[in-house]
Amino acid sequence: MPVREPYARGVRATVTLLLAVALVAGACAPAPAPSGSVAPGTAAVPSGAAAAPPPCLSEAAAPGDRPWWSDRVFYEVFVRSFQDSNGDGIGDLGGLIDRLDELDDLGITGLWLMPVAEATSYHGYDVTDYRAIESDYGTAEDFRALVAAAHDRGIAIVVDFVLNHTSIDHPWFQDSMARGEHADWYLWSDAKPSVARSDGTPVWHEAPDGRFYYGYFWEGMPDLNLENPAVQREIEDVAEYWLDEFGVDGFRLDAAKHLVEDANQLENTPETHEWLQAFRDDVHARHPEALILGEVFDSTTMSSSYVKDASLDLTFDFGLGSAAIISLNSRDAGSIAAALDEVAGAYPRDTLATFLTNHDQNRVMDQLGDDVESARLAAKLLLTGPGVPFVHYGEEIGMTGRKPDERIRTPMRWDGTTPAAGFSTADPWEPLSDDAPGVNVADEAADADSLLSSYRDLIGLRAGRAALAAGDLVPVESGDRHVVAFLRTSGSDVVLVVANLDVQPVESPSLTLDDGPLCEAPRASVLWPDGAGDVAGELRGPSVSATGGFEEYVPLEHLGPREMVVIELTR
Repeated sequence: MPVREPYARGVRATVTLLLAVALVAGACAPAPAPSGSVAPGTAAVPSGAAAAPPPCLSEAAAPGDRPWWSDRVFYEVFVRSFQDSNGDGIGDLGGLIDRLDELDDLGITGLWLMPVAEATSYHGYDVTDYRAIESDYGTAEDFRALVAAAHDRGIAIVVDFVLNHTSIDHPWFQDSMARGEHADWYLWSDAKPSVARSDGTPVWHEAPDGRFYYGYFWEGMPDLNLENPAVQREIEDVAEYWLDEFGVDGFRLDAAKHLVEDANQLENTPETHEWLQAFRDDVHARHPEALILGEVFDSTTMSSSYVKDASLDLTFDFGLGSAAIISLNSRDAGSIAAALDEVAGAYPRDTLATFLTNHDQNRVMDQLGDDVESARLAAKLLLTGPGVPFVHYGEEIGMTGRKPDERIRTPMRWDGTTPAAGFSTADPWEPLSDDAPGVNVADEAADADSLLSSYRDLIGLRAGRAALAAGDLVPVESGDRHVVAFLRTSGSDVVLVVANLDVQPVESPSLTLDDGPLCEAPRASVLWPDGAGDVAGELRGPSVSATGGFEEYVPLEHLGPREMVVIELTR
């Protein structure tokens, strides 16, 4: 249920599909779990209890019960590197507006913008004015124009909100250092505390007057004292400003696990959860549908705790994407299978955000050894997998990049022209990525076999199926260590995803599901890719057990190297 009618397209399409599915005989699924429950297929039958057949339903969860972000595909944009509209070599808001049609054609329905507020550094994570648009990017009117243009295309806008810390140049900190009215807006100590980060990096830094201030990430970004009621009110007012004045649809909270410290515990404190709960409640009291998305760079157990206790609406899982990369490099499905099993039981419905890599990590193409087929399969796993997927700009064309950070945030490659691959008519603020000239949007858009075309096809596939767009995840056990499999289910819409992570073919992979959402004897047919059924041989549906699963089911006679097949299961 989106915030505004102009971009209800994605949800309306899903609702229409669900109503159509409800009128035809389909595979059967258990009753949808209420919001806040664990995905189906995770509960075992009690020992000694008689196993009863699962219930059969023909209707999916009521669309009105799902948040507007549940079926979106988001795209992470670094404005400085996306498109320059005025020839100064720096990406800007006008440039992003100019490229919205390409994002719309790709199927993107949400944007996450890295910081766009005025800041000291190129990246924007050291804010100097929370209410001002970064002057390199444009004006407040430019930003309003961007939001309006995105909404006209059905694209939501989520902005980075850096509330853990500011720049050392922020007027608040300068006044705090001078012991003015903002004296207690930051954390100060007369003597240097002995506490440090787990790797020994210091977190207390000396000021010119001999005192020490707390800055977890580095000395140029001092942490705000968020337990100060005046600071909390100001942060809440800033959030209100962006929602009211600019019409953004929510926030990605940077460094969400670091907000409030407790002695030697510098992250994931109970006080951080309490602060976030109060912040989320305040935002939702005035803007009930604003998305509060958090960066909790931690284990699945820890990141999921922030959505289980309503500290956040949505949080990124950092383990799932890493597990996919590990499995692709090792050609062993163990890591991704274990990660899928963990997230299936960890996150309540509509609270999981997924990605392959983001702006803080070496790009996925680099991590996969510049192997296009591995990157293509990584995209398949992301876009048929659970949660709300986020695509890092340039990932869809296979851009490479390794740290330092500037080299994983290089300008977008739009075409093969010089000096800046269509990003600018001038030399770009940062040299282009070290890729072949053919790694660009224009060339790949014209090639049906390109990585970009695969992303477009996969996003379209996801948008067209309720089970893939916002369905629950049911992990499936594979008898072959190279194969990962899982079900996606939304009411009567059930699909089985099977992927071979090896560079060699797999013959007759067998699959087992102890407890699942199936009933009777579903028929199997290839949903994607087109023509895969001819290669795979004749498909047969599984023999369903009394607990809604199956044992040693062989849906395919053959699965090619790095191949994924999506199978529709219908009655």
